[in-house]
Amino acid sequence: MREPRTLKRLPRSVDDIRGLRVARWIRESTAGQYDRYGPASQREQQDRFIERHGLVDTGLVFQVAHSGTTVWRSATMTEMLDEAKAGAFDLLLAGYSDRWQRNLRRTLELLEDGLHPAGVALVMCGRRILSSDPQDWDELISEAAGAEKYSRRLSERIIDGYAAKFDHHDDPGGHAGLGFRRSA
Repeated sequence: MREPRTLKRLPRSVDDIRGLRVARWIRESTAGQYDRYGPASQREQQDRFIERHGLVDTGLVFQVAHSGTTVWRSATMTEMLDEAKAGAFDLLLAGYSDRWQRNLRRTLELLEDGLHPAGVALVMCGRRILSSDPQDWDELISEAAGAEKYSRRLSERIIDGYAAKFDHHDDPGGHAGLGFRRSA
């Protein structure tokens, strides 16, 4: 028979996190971003946060190249949640709010239904936002909503740009399509 899991108390402020074990969440939208400028600034934010707050780096890194709007359904997200539920770490560090993901609804679901019940809080290092701190909740929501808003507007601009190129018979994305040959 399986022992009932006891709930861990989540830290209520960054003053309560010293000595906790951390895992890192590093996300870029595409593999090409890793190749060009990659996650260096995310790691730097995380390194500074770990040092400043006396945290224990478990060496667990969940690194994914996936759209921020749909990363919640990635294999990396599933792996991270499984490790959280197994008790492998206490805090998940994301360098910036938009590197966590760009989906407000899924952020709330992942926190309330996945991480927090597993005894894990999310930290957005760039703004020092702790998901389990009631004083940070409004800012966390604002950051998550802002990240989603940016993504939706960017999507609209890209769609508009492709439509304008099509209307003017220009190449989409600045490149001729695969198998396309110009006659003039």
